[in-house]
Amino acid sequence: MKTESIDSLEKYLKLQESLHGPQSLEAARVLCRIGVAYMQRTLFSEAEAVLRKAATIEQNVETRDPDLRAELKGMLDDLLEARDNVDSRDLLESLKVSSDRVPAFTQAFEPLHAPRRTDPLDNAIADAQLQIHRLKQTAGHESLAVADALTKLADLYCRKEMHIEMEPLLKESLRIRETVCGENHLSVSTDLKNLGRLYFFTRRYDVSEPFLKRAMSIREAALGPYHSYVADVAELYAKVLRKTNRQADALTMEELVIESRTKYGSDWEKFRIAGTKAIDNGNFLEAQAMWLAALDETSDFRFDDPRLIMTLENLAEVYWRRNKYDKAEPLCKQILQISESVLGPEHTDVALAANNLGLLCEKQGKHAEAAILFQQALVIGERFLGADHPDVVNIRESHAKARHAAKKELEQKLEKGQARWNKSGWWKVYQKEQT
Repeated sequence: MKTESIDSLEKYLKLQESLHGPQSLEAARVLCRIGVAYMQRTLFSEAEAVLRKAATIEQNVETRDPDLRAELKGMLDDLLEARDNVDSRDLLESLKVSSDRVPAFTQAFEPLHAPRRTDPLDNAIADAQLQIHRLKQTAGHESLAVADALTKLADLYCRKEMHIEMEPLLKESLRIRETVCGENHLSVSTDLKNLGRLYFFTRRYDVSEPFLKRAMSIREAALGPYHSYVADVAELYAKVLRKTNRQADALTMEELVIESRTKYGSDWEKFRIAGTKAIDNGNFLEAQAMWLAALDETSDFRFDDPRLIMTLENLAEVYWRRNKYDKAEPLCKQILQISESVLGPEHTDVALAANNLGLLCEKQGKHAEAAILFQQALVIGERFLGADHPDVVNIRESHAKARHAAKKELEQKLEKGQARWNKSGWWKVYQKEQT
């Protein structure tokens, strides 16, 4: 089937709406074509929204079209089947806690805590197990850092499809977070969602449902019914309802998801998809435009909304890739401030944000500022990862290099007479009194 341009179809839709009206069968038929175009691009939420809009138009017109009605029903069935197939194939790829970690700005642009690309996955699992052991010794068994590390290990097992090993780790992470943060804390909902997703994937729908239901309740209470966090859980909950033959309840839940995403953040999502694709293709000018547009959409977001952090980090990445370090710096400062506020001053993600900002300062010759930031990252890294961890060793080297450069810069200024020792105001007052 030929893939049609969504932009051209939307222009054609406006033409049909102006000629025949927005609630006409002509407009509904174009909406069907737009739905097909979205489905071909696996944009299932967008496809469902326009197809259901077309179905509503067909139901309300005076002269109904049975062929169009049958076509829409078939398309919606195909869409739900295609989405379930994709979900069943890709569901576990995002099982880890979504904390929107900021990528580390190294030359290879690899995340600070990611396993080296040359290391096999088994080595990454062994490192994660060792990290959990160290964290329990340094931070205690009831530590949020331990909960995060347990979920990271579960994600590694996820990639190897070791589902049995994942379950106790996710349960332990949930227990720790409930103990430390309280049973109704927003972060607890993510652990609940992870377990609900795991049980859904392993077809334990009756076990999955209470976890998803509770996660959704926590998020609705904290963020309101139309927040993107709520829609994420509601989308998965709707799948459970369909799998357990509660089609009417599933439809209600899916309508909530569609309303949330069409009214709250749909433009941001489009810019995110386009910006991510542009980065992957190496088109950084286009990526910059898309992420700047996404940043405009975040003006009404909460400061701790993960979409804001994601926007800041991706725009900073684009500037980093384009060697525009002065433009990336204020974005990374904002990321560091948010991370410290949300996670606390001693979280490993704070170390990551400080390290990134330090690298940007170093690139601009701000060696003293870079040294302070590397010191911040180093203290946290040594506490939670250990002094011999490869990432900590790299930060220590960056810190030493920045300190040496800052000291050398100061010595050069002193040699050139650019730095002078000045007497304080107290000294000047005393001199006047003596005369």
